[in-house]
Amino acid sequence: MKTVDDQMRTLVFGTAAWRRYLASLPRAERPRPAVQRAVARILADVERQGDAALVRWTRRLDRVRLRPSEIRMPAAEVRRLASAADRPTRRALAAMATRIEAFHRRQLAPGFRLPVGPGSMVEEVVTPLPSAGLYVPGGAGAYPSSVLMNAIPARVAGVRDLWIATPPRTLETSPAVAAAIVGVGLEDCVIRVGGAQAIAALALGTRTVPAVDKIAGPGNAYVAEAKRQVRGRVDIDREAGPSEVVILADDTADAGWVAADLLAQAEHGSGEETVVLVTSSPSLAREAARLVAEGVAGVANAASARRALRRHGAIVRVESLAEGVAAVNALAAEHVEVMTRGAAAVARAVVGGAVFVGHWTPVAVGDYGVGPNHVLPTGGAARYASPLSTRDFQRRHSRVSLTRAGLASLTTDVVRVAMAEGFRGHAQSVLTRFEG
Repeated sequence: MKTVDDQMRTLVFGTAAWRRYLASLPRAERPRPAVQRAVARILADVERQGDAALVRWTRRLDRVRLRPSEIRMPAAEVRRLASAADRPTRRALAAMATRIEAFHRRQLAPGFRLPVGPGSMVEEVVTPLPSAGLYVPGGAGAYPSSVLMNAIPARVAGVRDLWIATPPRTLETSPAVAAAIVGVGLEDCVIRVGGAQAIAALALGTRTVPAVDKIAGPGNAYVAEAKRQVRGRVDIDREAGPSEVVILADDTADAGWVAADLLAQAEHGSGEETVVLVTSSPSLAREAARLVAEGVAGVANAASARRALRRHGAIVRVESLAEGVAAVNALAAEHVEVMTRGAAAVARAVVGGAVFVGHWTPVAVGDYGVGPNHVLPTGGAARYASPLSTRDFQRRHSRVSLTRAGLASLTTDVVRVAMAEGFRGHAQSVLTRFEG
């Protein structure tokens, strides 16, 4: 293992150094006990004192004094703040929303019906969740794109009551976030509270904030821990970790494009992003590494980008594309780019939260609304988890409707299996309908 300009290490796939690197990458884990205790205290406080606790924690943590009547923002105020976003940005958000909605409408499933006997039917019934709360971070992590990515699938699914919770200064400091909220028609549903106390309010309900059935949206360690602690009272989306990109490239790839895409992911700001190039081309590896080291000073959050590159940045050398696919799939990253000959065929074998195929498909188009959701599994979870979708805001249940003849056609099998399991009462509940 060696460093390249003190930025990205170079590894050979399958070696002990590769295995150590893989084991060192960020994965979902429990937070510090101090975070758990602080969040538990906030949740208990909100459960006991409702709006008064929200006001108190907002003053203490956000340095903003609210009256209970100010917890919910008036729609006119949200629209006023949205108007501060420039017109080209508002137009771009509207176009992005149109593409996201078109994609997510294709995810709607109507359920199905299946005959099981004379006049009898079993069904899968799909219905929207009645309500959901969407958390929108503030400060440097306030992203209008994430408002659209969370709100649009919920609206498409048919969720009737949608609420947005965000720290009290978010919309003042980020007019584009306010514009995104107006764009999805939720300006009358904004709760001016952030952090763990916002999650508590959405899960438990207060006089001002209605309890919801599901909470989605990114947040800091306290927000993530609050979502863990309320899981069971409500559904939550997923535990998001630092952003990840893996680029699989051969000698057809442009080193400048590769470096630009690696740097784009490193600039997210946590300093824990995973940024990896997997390549069979020694010359591409050398040139991409040089360009990354040269370009890191020019990205947003340059200091944390450098930290991410040092901690989790890597160039992984492989002997073949097949070996490259094996390396990519071991990482199971949030984003995967395939910049190779025959990229479409190669991409079919790749595991990633979202896969970007070909030299003209950078991850940034996924971040900014080509259609699919940018809320993706991280921490290697792409091997089993899926992007946020319309389906996350729906519930499915079975519906069974039998006639006498339909039940009779099933009775022998039901009784035999019930008796095999030792449940005579189950068998009798069927047989009794045919006695006398």
